[in-house]
Amino acid sequence: MYLELHTSSAFSFLDGASLPETLVTRAASLGYPAVALLDRDGLYGAPQFYRAAKAAGIKAIVGAELTIGANGSSKFEVRSSKLGGTPEPRNPGTPEPWILSVLVATLEGYRNLCRVITRAKLRAPKGEFYLTLDDFAGHTAGLIAIAGRSALDGTTWTMR
Repeated sequence: MYLELHTSSAFSFLDGASLPETLVTRAASLGYPAVALLDRDGLYGAPQFYRAAKAAGIKAIVGAELTIGANGSSKFEVRSSKLGGTPEPRNPGTPEPWILSVLVATLEGYRNLCRVITRAKLRAPKGEFYLTLDDFAGHTAGLIAIAGRSALDGTTWTMR
């Protein structure tokens, strides 16, 4: 059985185009028992998504795609390049930001994800977002990380 664990809604500008309710309607029409919504750097569509999934009898899996910067100095610049703008120059040797997909498994996980996202939003200027892996210290319970290719690229980050 197939489950989609990586959808983005229209709340993730340039990543998704459908409203959360539309995603749930499509998942229901395909017979999915569950579907996940991972908006970029936030839980923007989660309330609408959860309500729609509950009404459709589908399990809602909530999460987020989080921008991970090297040491807190990396700025999220992917959007400017997609819009045709010129990305700002980086400090030499600063790794490119990468995306970590995180799913919520428990209520404690939801609280932890909210705390981590809030920490990043408070630290960065408006319109920017970055986390470091250290930001997750003490806030990983109830979260499931889905490590994609960018997370496993040895040139992007190092294990300690």
